[in-house]
Amino acid sequence: MAIVKVSAGNYAYKVKYKGFDGKIKSKYKSGFSTIKSCRKAEEAFLLSTKEHDDEITFEELVMLFNERSSSMNIKESTIVGYEVYYKNHLKDFFGSKKISRINVEMIEQWKTEMIKKRMPNGKEYSASTINHAMNVLSKYLSYAEKLSMIQMNPCRKVSRYINHEEIINKNNEEKNFWENDDFKTFISYVEDQYWNLVFTFLYETGVREGEMFALTWNDVDFNKGTISINKSITSKTHQNKYKITTPKNSNSYRTIDLSDSFLNRLKDHYERQKNKDGYNDSYFVFGDIRPLSRSSLARYLDKYIKVSGVKRITPHGFRHSHATFLISNRVDDTLIAERLGHTVNELRKTYAHVYKSMRNDMKNKLNELYS
Repeated sequence: MAIVKVSAGNYAYKVKYKGFDGKIKSKYKSGFSTIKSCRKAEEAFLLSTKEHDDEITFEELVMLFNERSSSMNIKESTIVGYEVYYKNHLKDFFGSKKISRINVEMIEQWKTEMIKKRMPNGKEYSASTINHAMNVLSKYLSYAEKLSMIQMNPCRKVSRYINHEEIINKNNEEKNFWENDDFKTFISYVEDQYWNLVFTFLYETGVREGEMFALTWNDVDFNKGTISINKSITSKTHQNKYKITTPKNSNSYRTIDLSDSFLNRLKDHYERQKNKDGYNDSYFVFGDIRPLSRSSLARYLDKYIKVSGVKRITPHGFRHSHATFLISNRVDDTLIAERLGHTVNELRKTYAHVYKSMRNDMKNKLNELYS
């Protein structure tokens, strides 16, 4: 393998490799503006020559998968997410191993080590973290199976990890919401006009954080009193601090009605934004030329939670709070699902605990009525 400088701003690589027929061949390619881009192209080519080689290592498989991700229509944010799990949970154990040697017993051994392993703060890894890491492992091995590098993805025969103690204590998702009185108490302590608007928006619309961050003024229709959700923002990107991307799924493209009171407040915010230098309708509603950041949202939420004394929820808890409010007030499931960007089945599955509580209330009322 060699990289040579052909001329100013023009680099080339020259490598020898074994072809599919077993013969040694050579490859020369120029036209790369930097050594780095030339070396990356060289690595990608060498990986492509191993496409049907069962002696490829797991790390090489990951590199090949990443190189081909764009042709598989996989979002960059998804690839970045996979890479994080690979580096943190899979690389040390599987990276140097030949993919043909990865079997059920080996994966079970890795799972056992993950269960025993502790985070830097001394806490054990959750079942969801271990299972998600195994899902990422399975994604890579399924790709190897697709390329006929291995006969079968062994992850299919490995059971998910179940932490029974975690199941017993698992109420976090169900508790990650506020009742309406909780929100009223919280928002009464948010004296800052901007942050009051941000938190009210989240509570009254139930949008996902990334959807709110990506919202621009050309998504707002003041005449109809609506906002259009047609994009999202992710911080999972190789290059920039954030990237505009598509919403979570096809159901996430939607139009949301705003309450009259909030619409008036949003109009006032719009008038203030218009006075900023360089303003145009592509400015972010919550931000300006740059969107509001996740870290700022989390920091100010914690600040006002401490001041108000209400129970702690995450920013995503506003979405749960909005859904819980609508379900509890008997709004039609189809309308709620449409507003949240869910299907009705997803809605009922995600908020099963709310429906269960409502069924219990119904049973109690029936008992009172017919006793």
